[in-house]
Amino acid sequence: MDKLVTVATRYLKRWCYSGGGAQCAYTSAGFLIECMQEVDQVHQFLADIRRDAYAGRPLAAT
Repeated sequence: MDKLVTVATRYLKRWCYSGGGAQCAYTSAGFLIECMQEVDQVHQFLADIRRDAYAGRPLAAT
């Protein structure tokens, strides 16, 4: 995740320095929102897998 943030920051700085500050801000906001949505979907997917894996385990003998 840190590498994604580093690369994204590098590209956003290039866009901003090349002109079009308002467009850059708008594009950056959209990009960050999409990234957050993807992270949330992956988080939910992993939670579902963990829940399914836990539900499939046999109960320990008491």
